[in-house]
Amino acid sequence: MAVKLKNISEKIIGVGDVIILPEETREIPAVFERSPILEIYKEMGLVTMSGKPTSEVVVTEMAEAEGMSDADKKTKLDSLKDASDEDVASLAKELGINPADCKDLADVRKKVKAALSK
Repeated sequence: MAVKLKNISEKIIGVGDVIILPEETREIPAVFERSPILEIYKEMGLVTMSGKPTSEVVVTEMAEAEGMSDADKKTKLDSLKDASDEDVASLAKELGINPADCKDLADVRKKVKAALSK
């Protein structure tokens, strides 16, 4: 079950590429399920949340990275330098790293680099 938000405010709320109109309930993208902003929205009385994060069972970085050959790791590590934000987020998910659990994009890149360096 994924996390769903119900917009109980009179404002339009955006979560990633999902727009939630007043009184509407929508499933939010998995990368935002653990976002601290959602808790702030909830505390402010803007939304109600239901469901459980789909990322409850997280594969550890090392276990996922071990499934790759050394050549694959090196190739991905080299491509990380010029990777777009979306590519880094995609690679993080592939490695079992939830971008929503990271402080910022630099932290995501750091964790991806660490996982690929092992």
